[in-house]
Formats: sequence, C-alpha cells, structure tokens
Amino acid sequence: MSAGWDRSVDLVIAGSGGGGMVAGLAAVDCGLEPLIIEKQGLVGGSTGLSGGIVWLPNNPLMRAEGVADSHEDGLAYLADVVGDIGAASSPERREMFLTAGYEMINFLVRKGVRLIRCDGWSDYYPNHKGGNAAGRAVEGVPFDAAELGDWRDKVQPPLAKNYGFLVLTNELRSVQYFNRSPRAFAVATKVFLRTAAARARRRQILTNGASLIAQMLKALIDLGDGRPPLWTNAALQELIVHDGRVTGVRITRDGASLDVEARRGVLLAAGGFGHNAEMRRRYGGDQPNEAKWSIANAGDTGEVLQAAMRLGAQTDLLDEAWWLPSVFIANGGAAAASLGSGRQRPGAIYVDSTGRRFCNESNSYVEVGKAMYANKAVPCWMVFDDGYVRRYVTSANPLKSLRSRDRQLPPELIETGAVKRGDTIADLARQIDLPADELARTIERFNRFAAKGLDPDFGRGQSAYNDCLGDPGHRPNAAVGPLDRAPYFATRVFPADVGTCGGVVTDEYARVLDEQGRVIEGLYATGNTTATVMGRTYPGAGASIANSMVFGYVAARHAAGRKVAGEMSR
Repeated sequence: MSAGWDRSVDLVIAGSGGGGMVAGLAAVDCGLEPLIIEKQGLVGGSTGLSGGIVWLPNNPLMRAEGVADSHEDGLAYLADVVGDIGAASSPERREMFLTAGYEMINFLVRKGVRLIRCDGWSDYYPNHKGGNAAGRAVEGVPFDAAELGDWRDKVQPPLAKNYGFLVLTNELRSVQYFNRSPRAFAVATKVFLRTAAARARRRQILTNGASLIAQMLKALIDLGDGRPPLWTNAALQELIVHDGRVTGVRITRDGASLDVEARRGVLLAAGGFGHNAEMRRRYGGDQPNEAKWSIANAGDTGEVLQAAMRLGAQTDLLDEAWWLPSVFIANGGAAAASLGSGRQRPGAIYVDSTGRRFCNESNSYVEVGKAMYANKAVPCWMVFDDGYVRRYVTSANPLKSLRSRDRQLPPELIETGAVKRGDTIADLARQIDLPADELARTIERFNRFAAKGLDPDFGRGQSAYNDCLGDPGHRPNAAVGPLDRAPYFATRVFPADVGTCGGVVTDEYARVLDEQGRVIEGLYATGNTTATVMGRTYPGAGASIANSMVFGYVAARHAAGRKVAGEMSR
C-alpha cells in the first residue's frame, strides 16, 4: 500500500447500481482489484428499485430466439429518435453502446446472470427508422435471495413488493389487465401461483431490479470467496488528485474518514441529483423542478456529481430527467394505484389548465413529462369516466375485482378531494376550475373519434408501444376509448421523475472530459452521473439502466487496459 492511504485498490467504484455492479464484475474478470462503495445501507441504487429492464438493440437473446434486428437498425434508431444533441450522444458513444453492450450481455450470462427477453415490449418509437416492435429489452429471472447468504437482506427490495406479487416487469403489463383477456389472465395466474409457492416455502424471491442486482452480487460473492469487494454505508466525499490525475477518493464509512487509493482510476456510478432541490432549481431551465415529486432512490442527492464538477468536468443535459407522470394519493391503496396507468388506457385523457389535451398520453413517460412542462400543464388533470373505474379500478383483493359491478373508487378518495367527482362534465369542470365549455368540447371531439379507435389530434394508439401497454380486451383500439359513462372523475398528475439524466460529459470509453474536451486522467463515469447517450429521449424500456451498465463495463475494461468491443470493431 502506498504511503498515506488507508486502503489501496485498482479501481474505486462509487455506487452499487447496475453500472457499478457490472463494472465490479468486469474489473475482477480483468484481474483488477475493485472496491465498490455505496453510501446507503442497501445495495442496488436506482437499478435495484426499478423494473430492472435492460434495453439493447440486436442483443444476444434476440439473436438466440431468431428475433429480427441488426446493429445498423440500432444505430439508425438512435440517430432518428435521439438526434444530434452533441458530445453526450456522439457517433462514437452510440457505436460503443451497441457493440460493447452485446459483449456485456454475453459476459453477464457467462458469469451466471440469468436473463430473459421481454417479448412484446415494443420500442417507445417503433414507427421511427430502425424501430423494433418485437422487444429489445431483457430482465432477470426470479432469484432466491437465500443464495446470497449473509447478504440476502442487503439488496434494495424489488418493485414487485409494492404489488404484493412475485411479478416480472414484463409480466406486470398483463397482470394489471388480468380481467381483460384470456392471455392476461393466464399470465396473472402464473404470477399468483409463483407467489403462493414462495410464501408456502417461506422463500424470499427477488424480481425486477432486485433480481438483476442480486444476481451480479452473487457472482461477486462467488468470485471473492464469499466476500464481495463492496462497502455499504460508505459515502464519497472528495476526489483526490495528484499531478493532474485522479488517484483516489476520500470517503466516510460508518462515521470514519478514510482515504482510498485507486491505482487504475475512479468510476463514478452514483446516480444524479433527483432529490437535490438546490441543484434542481439551479439547473432546471425550462423544466423547473425543486425535487418535490422525484421518486428516485433516496441516495440520489448529487454529491458525487458535484465532486466531479469541482474538478472542472464538462456537463450537459442538467435540466433533464427520466420523467414519469404520476398520481400521488397518500394511503390510496390499490384503487389509487389503478389510476397511475390511466394515460395508457381507454376512457381517460390528460388536459391542461385550459381544458384541452396537449399530447399523446400513451407515449413514452419521458415524452409526456416533457410535454407537461412545455405546455405549462404542471400539474395537469387526468379526466376519466365511470367506465374506466369499472374496467380498471381494483381492490387489494384482485378476486373481488373480477366483476365490474364490484369495482368502485373508495369514498375516501372523493371525500379527501384526491379525486374529484361530477355527475356531468360541467359539474366536474367547476370542481377542478377548468372552463366548462372548453372541457366539454375537448371530450366531445375526443369521444367522436375514440368510438372508432382514432385520435387524429395526437395519434394515440397508432404505435405498437401504445398498443402493448393498452387494454388487450378493448377494441378497436387498446389505448383509446370514449369517456361517455357518468359520473366523471379527475385527479391531478405531476411530472415526477425516477432520477435526473444529465451530468458530466464522457467519451466512448467513459472517461470524464473537462470543459475544453480533454480527458481528466483517472476519472470515469457512467449512468445518471453523466449526460446520457440517450440524449433528451427514452428510446425503450430499460434505456437508462442499459446506458449505466454498458459504460460501467466499458470503463472497467479500459482501466484494465483491455480492448472493448467498440474499439475492436473499428
């Protein structure tokens, strides 16, 4: 160990989300000694809390199943959807994302991470050049936490815990429509049986992002003879620089200050600043946000990004986030949760303060969130009818929701004002302070076309993505249906986010660049700490996790002096 250091390793990795974990695995595979530091007590970061999907065009699982796609289509899709937004999504970074991503998926499979393809989960812009409706995303299989030994209770709980079922993210599309089609009912039955079996055996089964993180943690445990190179409750405080090169980090671990040498470099993979109100105010631009509605993981507070900025790192896209329009109803239970997907279902629309629609509600959540800001619809109103309630509102016991006459909104949602109710459109408009005539005109026009499954104003329901998240039992359009059954309801929708997606600018090897475009030696970054290769759009389910994991993999191999896929292909 070099003099003056409390610990010396090859690669310090700040953050234990998808990017940090795959970087740790890749580092070990290359013969390096990594150390992953996580400031929270649980492993997984935002990836662990998420659906855990990884979006990658032309990935190995697609090829194995004979699903048509190509590298060229992936590049064409990114070019058409992301567009020219500068260095964050340069041609070199896009090429690296696709080629190294393919290599990364194969690497994870070799290390024992079991993945399945999210069949049918369309790209978010399948009608664009290079788009794919069959599904370019993968996710982890159900994983028994007991395999983690002493670490079994140290992984962020899965998204499925909120629903009470052991459901994969791709299965959730069907489970929420269990009463709307035979196929959806079959998928839901499989999920219910899996849940019952796990409870009977008293097994803690992880799905979603928790499965992805836990499987990589298991691989690290196995490679480390039972001791993964990972410290929890260890927060990065400062980057240490000698002779212009980042050589280590100062951290606080369980209240003690420690200096850790990083002989090959430091990788920042600690997320963005979703919960940092001051940074959101400073950098929000035309999308002002004070972190009031962020549902990012609690550790998403920006200190690691600020440490890089203090070194003169170049930044971009700091005003952007992974927007997720959300309904916030405290203690609303399953019925309130049933309203969260309203924008993708027949019988519901979004309107602004003038009573007019302003977007295709069923499009990408990031796109809809941006539209809310662009149209000064913060918050907007989701307006829906009794037909929506009878089709989709469920209770805590799904079996009670099989019959439409058993479905209703709990009276307390109306009594508390969380949901407004009107016997007529005019009555509802008065309650939510919208122009009654304009709201009536909006709904009349929408209904006239919706009855035929059309939306000439915004094209809702005209893409495979709109269809795949819509109601499989509703025809002629799974995403569009009239609001024509009184009473009528409305609830506020806010532009929440699952994290920011702007930060330091990196090159194709994940090296951080300074304000003159020069490499800051010894410093790498990935994920929401960086300005994402996805730019200001969200191309498909799991794009943010894929961005984080691919460039974490690239950074570790580059630090080890190993070739990476993108480099070998040129």
